Amino acid sequence: MPVSTSVHISHCIAQIISLNPRSILDIGCGFGLWGFLCREYLDVMNERVQPDQWRIRIDGIELFEPYIQAHQRALYSSLRIGDIRDIAPELDAYDLIIAGDVIEHLDKDDALRVLQHLYDKASVALMVNIPIGLGWDHPERHGNPGELHRSVWDAADFAQYAPQSALFDLPCGKYGTFLCLKAQNPLARAENLYSAALACEARGDQNAAIEHLRQAAELDPAQEAVIEILADLLLQQGDLPEAVRVLDAAAAANPAFHYAKLAAAQILIAACRYSAARARLETLLADATTPEPFMRQADELRQQILSKTNSAP
Repeated sequence: MPVSTSVHISHCIAQIISLNPRSILDIGCGFGLWGFLCREYLDVMNERVQPDQWRIRIDGIELFEPYIQAHQRALYSSLRIGDIRDIAPELDAYDLIIAGDVIEHLDKDDALRVLQHLYDKASVALMVNIPIGLGWDHPERHGNPGELHRSVWDAADFAQYAPQSALFDLPCGKYGTFLCLKAQNPLARAENLYSAALACEARGDQNAAIEHLRQAAELDPAQEAVIEILADLLLQQGDLPEAVRVLDAAAAANPAFHYAKLAAAQILIAACRYSAARARLETLLADATTPEPFMRQADELRQQILSKTNSAP
């Protein structure tokens, strides 16, 4: 249907008013609820009653064109018909992006990619409203194949974004709203990505875990736990060059992270890149702060290289 439950409306509009966004993108705008409420409370309530006085940019995206009627065209600054999977990578930036009852209509992998694009494009916040858990079967309706529910979501799926969340009880299950703010401490965001990666790894989704860990490493390249698991997963997938790159970046960001230098050398030895491995080992051995166990392992690896290459020290 082009409409949703009503339990979360007052909660969400209070959040929207507090954010005071100047540009909004409503994805899956349907009957136009968020366009109407945002126009009313951000423009009309501020004495900008007539359309020529409106200052807030409110754009909408809708998959199913028959849902669009005259009132949506009057309320929204612009409307675009299309599939968010195709549109998300090329979106403009918006202060607030609202994805209300959208991503459950996508396959989970597609939806996760879309979510990341939307979060990246939101300059202030991404708001996601969605049914939570089982019990929300929804077939195709009104001639719209996009009405079918194709994925099931839990609150934990949004942990990486550290959202302000609220859950509402309905007869068919819980309904959730997640406000994912962009103004977060990068280290806290990295920690959330790390937790999300562990959850992905536990359920066997290595690719998602690697993507979360890559983002965490970009935010906090000195975080040892993130780098160790990321390098290990990359090795399991056979991506030795990327594993070495990640370890080198971590060692550069955190000179006391001796494990990164040692692990990079071990990978390079396995790849028969002895000169590159030896350079990293020499750095460890020349560092007076290197703990004795790492010093000993580095020396043993250097001896291995010498025996393999039959070269002088």
